[in-house]
Amino acid sequence: MVFFVPQMRLDAWLKQPHSPVERLRLVERLAQALNAVHDRGETLASIAPERVEVGADLKVNLAPSARGRPEPGYAAPERLDGGTPTTAADIYSLGAVCWEILSGRPCGEAPKPLADVAPELPRELANSVMGCLERGAEWRPKDLTYLAQLAAAQQKVSAPPGPAPRAARTAPPPRSSPQPRIAPRRPSRSMRPLFVAAVLLIAAAASSYFWLRHQEAATSSAGAVAPPPAVAVAATPEPVAAVTPTPEPAPLASTPTPAAVVVSASPTPAPRAVATAKPEPLATPAPTPPPTPTPAPSVAETPTPRAAPAALVEPALLSTLSPLSVRRPGRVLLDLRGTGLRSDLRVSILPLKEVPRGITVIRQKWTSANLVSVLLELDASVAPAAYGIALEDASGNRTNPLSLTITK
Repeated sequence: MVFFVPQMRLDAWLKQPHSPVERLRLVERLAQALNAVHDRGETLASIAPERVEVGADLKVNLAPSARGRPEPGYAAPERLDGGTPTTAADIYSLGAVCWEILSGRPCGEAPKPLADVAPELPRELANSVMGCLERGAEWRPKDLTYLAQLAAAQQKVSAPPGPAPRAARTAPPPRSSPQPRIAPRRPSRSMRPLFVAAVLLIAAAASSYFWLRHQEAATSSAGAVAPPPAVAVAATPEPVAAVTPTPEPAPLASTPTPAAVVVSASPTPAPRAVATAKPEPLATPAPTPPPTPTPAPSVAETPTPRAAPAALVEPALLSTLSPLSVRRPGRVLLDLRGTGLRSDLRVSILPLKEVPRGITVIRQKWTSANLVSVLLELDASVAPAAYGIALEDASGNRTNPLSLTITK
């Protein structure tokens, strides 16, 4: 267990083991503390772990950062070049401190993407920290409200599950006189249904047997009539036709005289032998090759699978705008956040109450599918009112607009 002294420097706090929830809570407290400093119209000279104090319940004190010189690895590039303290420089320095808190090591003057160093973090939270570390001051967020919100939301996700509530003990039911246990009734295993079914089957078999015997008797009584032999004779030629492929008996028919009897009976199957020649012209219809053009459909079918894969584009949708209110005149940096944001979408200012005049989009930067930053130039002639801001593609299709308030 870690015990906190009334005040501890942040560099000493970072050397101790802490849970992900504690680190996220510290990021939230730092962002809120810097917002409070800037709301008072103050700036800090140099923010670094040696000049940040951490107290009980992770309350932070940024007062020591009001003095001192810029520290390499934590100071903004313009401060290292001799620039004066600004709110943008403070946001860069605090972003470097948050990068170290979430990754566990200093980021240095050329920080790597936090999403690569700490892949367990949500990409939107990592991108928000990296937005503070932009080398161009105009591309950094104007405040850290969104970073504080993301850190607070992630704490709920990373918090370990609490102990399961103990089941309330209930008083045992009063003892009562033992009641006789009644064994469950088993299904009846009587063989009567099977016996009845067997009797019915035997009766059906007997009746069918006697009926067949009666039919056989009827057919046998009719067997004395001449027609049955005729049927037998009619059946004999068929096997003779089946034995037509045996041409050897022809020479044997010349030696014995009974062969003439066979010849006398053969005239009837002879036409059948002629019939065997008829299948030959049936085989001649070789025009069957015309169906060979069937490969043509195979060629026509090949383009269909190639056209099948169609790229599905996620529709762009805006969710938040930071900040929601800006002052004129001057340049302001806005962060548009949402889902499905693409680099081909352009920022468009829409009229809600007033026609947008004197508002110029200087540059915009696509960071990811969740973040697009835009730098606006507000002229003194801009009418203080609420305007709409959206993203638009080359075809004129726009996303849902967000409200932007411009004040004096």
